[in-house]
Order: sequence, then C-alpha cells, then structure tokens
Amino acid sequence: MSLKALVVIVLVVLVVVGGVLAWRTQSAPSPAPAATGPKETLYLAVPMGAFVPVSRAMDAFTAEHPNVSFRTMVDTPETMAKAVEENDSKPDVFISPGGHEATYLVEKGYIDPESMVAFGSYEVAILVPKGNPGKIKEPADLLNPEVKLISFSPPDLTAASHAARQSLQNMGLWDKITPKIKVTGCCNESFQWIVDGRAEANVQFVGCPMDTKSVDLSKQKAEIACILPRDTYYVPRTVVGILKTSSQRKLAEQFVSFLASPEMLQALAKIKLRNDQNLPLEPGPWGPAQEASPMGEGRLPGEGRLPKVASR
Repeated sequence: MSLKALVVIVLVVLVVVGGVLAWRTQSAPSPAPAATGPKETLYLAVPMGAFVPVSRAMDAFTAEHPNVSFRTMVDTPETMAKAVEENDSKPDVFISPGGHEATYLVEKGYIDPESMVAFGSYEVAILVPKGNPGKIKEPADLLNPEVKLISFSPPDLTAASHAARQSLQNMGLWDKITPKIKVTGCCNESFQWIVDGRAEANVQFVGCPMDTKSVDLSKQKAEIACILPRDTYYVPRTVVGILKTSSQRKLAEQFVSFLASPEMLQALAKIKLRNDQNLPLEPGPWGPAQEASPMGEGRLPGEGRLPKVASR
C-alpha cells in the first residue's frame, strides 16, 4: 500500500469517528440541573378541581428548581379558607377557583391583595337531579312550584354561589327564590343534596363537580339544566394569592409567576385548566373591580342590562 493511500484511509477514519462523536454529543439529553443551595418547601392550598393542572406546574417548577419541594392542602375551597382562618399552620399560597374565596381572605387580612393574579375562567350552571323533577330549562324556572329546595354553598364565601347570587339578583329572581334556598357547608355537600334527591336544583361552576370535559355525564345522578347568562355576573377566574404570613415570600412569588406565565397556561389548558369563557390564556389582575356586578355602578344607562324576569 502506498503512503498516499494510507494517508487517505486514516483521514476517512478520523472523519467517521469525529462524526459519530459529534452525533452522540448532540443526541445526548441534557442532564437535569443539580440541586444547589438549601432545601426549600412551599406550602400550597389547592382546590380539588384544580389539582391536576397545578400538580403539573409543580412538577415543571421542581424540574427547574430541584432544591424546592411542595406541601399541599387539597380540599374544597370553603374548607381551605376556613383552615387558613383556624389553623396555626397556614399555606404560603392560596388558589381559589372563582376568586371569591381569595377575596374573602383578603378582607379577613390573610392574603396580600397586591400578590393576587387571575387566569382561566368559569361559567355558572344550575344542576338538577337526573330526570329534572323541577322541570328547569332556564333560570326563571327556579320559580316553578315543583322546585321545593335549591341547595347553595355559602354565597358569602363560595365563589360559585357568590356569582350565582349576583346573577339571580340581576335577573330579579333572588328575593323570590330565597325561601327555597338551603345553604350547606360546602360545594360538595350542596351537590349531594340533588344527588340524594333532597333538592330540585343546585348551583355550581361547570366542571365542578360535573366535569364536562372528561366525565360521562349519562352515568351521573345529576345533570346540567342550564347555564346562567354570562352578562349577569362577574367573570369568575382561578385566582392565586400569597399569604401575608408566608416565610417564603420570594419563593412564593417565583412560583406564582411561573404558574401564571402564558407558556405554562397554554400547557395547562390541555389538562383540565378551566377556561369556559374562552378568555386569552394570560394572567390578569384581581380585586374589587373584577368581582363587581356587570350591571352595577359605572355603566352607561341601559348598558349590559337584561329585562327583569316577570313575576309568576
């Protein structure tokens, strides 16, 4: 073999080996960031209906911050709000489905109002027992004589009931149905009243507890009779706030910013993050202006108003 041919062979081998090494370098997955700094724990109050998307956000956050772990309180929003009031151990971050539970805790002095951020959206529905014994097809049908009881969770605390009351007030129905209303301890308990047939109607957010996105509603003991008109109540949203008592304020701010980022919201919208009013998937403010009645002060005469429901 000539010297020239040997040189050519060596060069070819070097090119092939170099290409393989380069391919391996490009194909190798990036290692997870190593944990640096002291271990930190963030305590979240997460409503049951929002646990799936929030848990995904927690996983994504710990992938970027391996020194961080999470502790969670998972329950109904009313129970979580009462736990904040009554327990010595309080969460760093409170998540409200609909916003009013967070507003309630702001008014009680627990949540920093400047920390609150809102995203997603909900609609309010009237739920009925299977077969609809109250013959409810629209909100005015709550006046039907067949409707003996309407179960509500506390409207001064629970966002869904707060929004429903606002809607029914604006339609001129609230005072007329008040004698029929049974206030229960929490949203799950009020729903159980129609499952058991003790009430002919109940108000809830669409998707909680009847998840129209993933549950076969034909197998349920309740059904959705109608949706309350959107322009009769404020726009309920998922609201996240930081408690004033948090010793992890900086970390809490990091997580809330991460959770409410447009990129994360786009990802969470694919896994049960409610956005039933199809708002842009971006964070927004939360406060008294966002919970104000759409038919309240500050509107032009007649703007956004519906005619009152006629007496029956």
